[in-house]
Amino acid sequence: MALFNLDIERYYQAKNEEGFELKSIAYLQYPIYCIHATILDSTPDPLEKLDKAIIKCIILNNEMSSLDIAQFLSVQKRGVELRVEQMKSEGLIKGENSLNVTELGRDILIFSKEKRLQKRQQNFYLDGVDFKPLSSELYSAKYLKSFFNENEFTYYTNSRGVTKSYKPFKPNIVHEPLIKEKVLENIFNIPINERESWAIPLGLEEIETIDFTKMSMPVLVALLKKENNLFRELLDPLTVIGDSTKINSIESKIYDKIQKIELRINTWIYDEKENFSFASNWTEIDKETEGERLQFVTNEDLKKALKEIYFIETLSDVNIINTDFEIGLNVTEELIHNIKSNRREFLGNLLRTRDAFIDFSTSQGIWVVFIKFITESEFVKALMEIFYVLKTAKTKGLKDDDVIRKLLEYDIYRKALIFLEEFELLEKIDINQHMHKEELVNE
Repeated sequence: MALFNLDIERYYQAKNEEGFELKSIAYLQYPIYCIHATILDSTPDPLEKLDKAIIKCIILNNEMSSLDIAQFLSVQKRGVELRVEQMKSEGLIKGENSLNVTELGRDILIFSKEKRLQKRQQNFYLDGVDFKPLSSELYSAKYLKSFFNENEFTYYTNSRGVTKSYKPFKPNIVHEPLIKEKVLENIFNIPINERESWAIPLGLEEIETIDFTKMSMPVLVALLKKENNLFRELLDPLTVIGDSTKINSIESKIYDKIQKIELRINTWIYDEKENFSFASNWTEIDKETEGERLQFVTNEDLKKALKEIYFIETLSDVNIINTDFEIGLNVTEELIHNIKSNRREFLGNLLRTRDAFIDFSTSQGIWVVFIKFITESEFVKALMEIFYVLKTAKTKGLKDDDVIRKLLEYDIYRKALIFLEEFELLEKIDINQHMHKEELVNE
């Protein structure tokens, strides 16, 4: 399941202000490597001052225990023990009951003749195509948690009660076979004064061994229209408005491919039930297409999808919008009466003139599809106005008499209230009208 920070509505409005219409958002997994390295690092240890103080204690009296040293320096005993073990592992001191400073320890910590090299484990995250380091900004917990690991599985129970396994790692681009020499070259080619920007230790001296794990990172692609031109834009799903600054190093490698992304609809029958999913054309992205378009969808597949999404019994070609860049519904009076449930939500979409269908699984390469809503029916327009009146009345807390007075301006108010299942309000209107008739008769 995709868990993104992108605020779809804010991004939609931001692009709208620039003159773009957002039609859909595609989803990809970009290949990366996590390099597990054993390195020699001369970056100054933040606890080196404590190490030097411990060394001086040992030189003064090599019979001092860790507790003695800790009390003398007014620090925690455990802290001293850990630093002693660290310096032993570096060959700076030796011994058990009585400690001695080695010649290397003197040269490094007393005379500063040699660099202090610490052997430790370090993970580097590299582009899976050209093995170049990723920006240090992608090392934050937010991004690391979003990466997919080739060794990870998730488990779920399906509708039949059977436990299934699912592997979320599904890169859309194949990892290039790892070349160790190229990895080392790309890491050490980063100038020392720029290393911090690429999460490379400033004091990196040598990489002794490397192992790796294949991973992938989620990215999004917006499919947009501006006037008569069609566009695709790379988005960072972990930013609120899709700012791709942190991932712009990958754009040049997939630019040509993402310019060909299109929306599709896949349909199939399972257990005698028709199913659908919005999908991208990534599996055939290298095929040539005819002309400029954002989607290629058949009318029949679109009708199946819209019927399922909006609980519509029947749809005809006149009810659907299906162009090279847009899908939607042309809402007629007949269509309105064919909606089986969620009628208020449907009218809300009609008032907004659009709806956003979100596929949280993203399993078919599409995250969001925008569906356009239009109507030329006078009945539907009046129904929308009545729905808006009721919605506004509830928000503003208007009195029933004021609402009824407004509703009676519409010839279709009775049909509208029945459609919206506002039976209590309809009953009040009937009572008021009946009482009014009785008053006229009495007069």
